[in-house]
Amino acid sequence: MSPVPNATFTCVKVDDTFARVDTVYNCVKTPNTARFVRLGENVTVNNADEVANNLKMLAEEVGTAGMGDVEAVADVIGKITSTVSEVSEQATVDLVDTVSILADGDLDTSNTEQKEMISNKIVANIKKVAQMTTAEDKIIKARNVALLKVSKPSDEEQTAAGMSFPLEGNKDLTMLEDKPAGPVKEDEVEQDDPALAIQSSTTTSMTVVMMTGDQFFPTDLSAHIPQGSEEDVKENLRSEAEGAFSLEEEQKQYVNSLIAEIDTGAQDPGFQLDIFLRPEFQIGDSKDNLIQVGDRRVKIKLVCASYVPDSSSWTSEGCETVYDSSVPETGVICRCDHNTSFAVLMAAEEIDPGYVDAQSILSTVLLTGSILGLTLTIGLIVPASAIVSTRSAKVNICFSIALFIASLLFLVHDTLVRPDNSGVIQLKSFGCAVYTMLQHYMWLVVFMWTMIEGFLMYLSLVQVFGSHISQYMLKFNLLAYGVPIVFPIAGYFAFTRKVTVAGVEVVDHQYMAETMCFLKPGTINFYVLFFTPLILAILANLVFFALVLKVIKSSKNANLSDKEQILRQIKAAVGVMVLLGTGWVIGVFMNIPAPGLQITLQYFFIFINASQGMLVFVFYVVLNDAVKSYWLEKFGLAKPTAPKSGTTSSTAPKTANNVYANAAASSSKDQEHTYSNAAEFPAKKDDNANL
Repeated sequence: MSPVPNATFTCVKVDDTFARVDTVYNCVKTPNTARFVRLGENVTVNNADEVANNLKMLAEEVGTAGMGDVEAVADVIGKITSTVSEVSEQATVDLVDTVSILADGDLDTSNTEQKEMISNKIVANIKKVAQMTTAEDKIIKARNVALLKVSKPSDEEQTAAGMSFPLEGNKDLTMLEDKPAGPVKEDEVEQDDPALAIQSSTTTSMTVVMMTGDQFFPTDLSAHIPQGSEEDVKENLRSEAEGAFSLEEEQKQYVNSLIAEIDTGAQDPGFQLDIFLRPEFQIGDSKDNLIQVGDRRVKIKLVCASYVPDSSSWTSEGCETVYDSSVPETGVICRCDHNTSFAVLMAAEEIDPGYVDAQSILSTVLLTGSILGLTLTIGLIVPASAIVSTRSAKVNICFSIALFIASLLFLVHDTLVRPDNSGVIQLKSFGCAVYTMLQHYMWLVVFMWTMIEGFLMYLSLVQVFGSHISQYMLKFNLLAYGVPIVFPIAGYFAFTRKVTVAGVEVVDHQYMAETMCFLKPGTINFYVLFFTPLILAILANLVFFALVLKVIKSSKNANLSDKEQILRQIKAAVGVMVLLGTGWVIGVFMNIPAPGLQITLQYFFIFINASQGMLVFVFYVVLNDAVKSYWLEKFGLAKPTAPKSGTTSSTAPKTANNVYANAAASSSKDQEHTYSNAAEFPAKKDDNANL
């Protein structure tokens, strides 16, 4: 392994006529490092306070320190904590001041392995000081570092209430009060917003170390928030994100809050640590933090993360991030199941890959065609009294109306709601919640009608006899529109909640998505309230489809050739598949990790389901001889169809031209309960055929 050079000089192009030289000095040790080392050579129980004070004075004298100085100081602090049984309050003050001064030093080096090792050591040792200090329930503070040792409270309610740390800005911890505040209450005198609030699920002692920056938390992806005005910072962040996404590089991570090292000791099963952190830089709402990178959309997001010393990296595992993306300035709550160093990271995340625009255009075109097809279907069947009086036609019309409303809501969504929050309906607003619930509800209604369609096909073509249902339309409508209404209402109120930490509230919108007024994908409510009903509907319809397909395959018609019989069976099978919405089964597999297959399935899903309204028109109208005959006769383009032999004149208008009519069932007393459908469908037996 080649040695790290003492310094690295990099020539950076600024423009066509100017360049600058960036210099990184890799000398870990400085001329003062040896002086820090000598302070730790003779630490005893009796002189520990003196050593701590000398350490502080030397740090003040040195001023700008390097990583070698940090390592020497970490070793001295380690010797103090290993020598004494407890650290006095004065020694604690001196050690905190020392580490705070070091944090302002020149700590840049390309020797990342050594920097990571030294940083982990200084953080671990100042944490030991917090655990061993005699100053309980009092904040020991310097500009860049502060610590607090919380004694075990005698009152469990006190722990449940938590504590907060009011602070103006995140840069100077000396502005903290000497003691943490209790829960924020509405009737209290107005105080500064807390930069940090903590609430634990267990009654226990606790140590808290706060730091203003990530100097001692190095990672390969760490970056400092650019300096300047708010607009300049946002512009720089956009430029960096655009460059990284354009070059397919790993995204930089910006520590955007205080870093809180929290230790509650042993953790009971079910342990939960809730931490409120106020972001240093306000990313703004969707209008401000949405970035267009070519044909891709990128969003700057806030993420709760904990630091992993072994890998020198930040991870979001074990922490749930809660913040209101419409008003991110209200702060972030991290709900974690472990102890470590916590912070809020700011990073760019792709929310729409490039092909989403193409998919959106395709969906718009197909949905427009579907809405037109559904409009024609309803308009051409409803006036045909002889057709619309059958049970199947009534159900088909109800299904078409539900599908029309759901498709229309989905189609106009992008006009009313914009990802950058510039639409008529604002993201995360009450109007957005209503629109989300309405879309959720109508798609569930569509699923219900597909199951009713499948059930009726089963009754008419498999069971045949004993399929009479009294007041069937009332029962079907109550079922289709009544059952789904529970899901969106329960979803909104169960998953839109206020999360409170020490009196600080943040609204958690788990029901609605970040950039649209629809259910939030990948969440529990999405899987339980939308995905599960979809799966149940698909499974039920697949059973109905298999039973009906068996009838189609086994039926024969002596008047048709084998080729014509096969074509008719294929047409019937496709018609049934469309009516039952079995194309939605593709949606079940769209979470397959393989990106290429995922994209392919998404296009198949769009083609089949966005065009469902057009296919309904084809099978309900274009391929329905009864509907065609009615309108041809209406306009005088065809002669009225004579009743077929074997049927009475009273039943002829209802069954003669209906390709799904079942002759056996038609002879029953309640003739409007016979099942007639759009696509040609071989009956169960030849003697029942009406083809």
